[in-house]
Amino acid sequence: MFKQLFFTGLIASIFGTIISVAYFAVFKYSPLEVDFTEKATIVYLLGFNALVGMSNCFVYFGLSKVIKKEHLAAFINGFLLSAAAIVIALLWMFKVDTSLTFKNETAELYKDYYYFILAPIAFFPVLSWFTFKPLFIKK
Repeated sequence: MFKQLFFTGLIASIFGTIISVAYFAVFKYSPLEVDFTEKATIVYLLGFNALVGMSNCFVYFGLSKVIKKEHLAAFINGFLLSAAAIVIALLWMFKVDTSLTFKNETAELYKDYYYFILAPIAFFPVLSWFTFKPLFIKK
């Protein structure tokens, strides 16, 4: 069981990172041409997605061992994962750093929106987990 959970977390982390990079590329190649990749680097996005994906792997494994009913453990895990994503997104939105500076002039103009643009990234590893879970975890 742990092997399937591990691979689910790993694949969800990688897929979440790909989606996160694509999300920031949309802003970079939009008419606004805002490039926030100076602060939201691929390493930062991979680290965040891996943290959420692999942490969830261990939480789900622990819940499945403590709670013997698989559907109840899956519900509690999904509820905790969704709640964590909402909390992280809200923390990013309210963590506005007034001393934040960008070298890129366009990003500097839109720096007030950086944390609001960053907030949906919190949901990408969660959605990736729910997407890949049926492929790896069989009942």
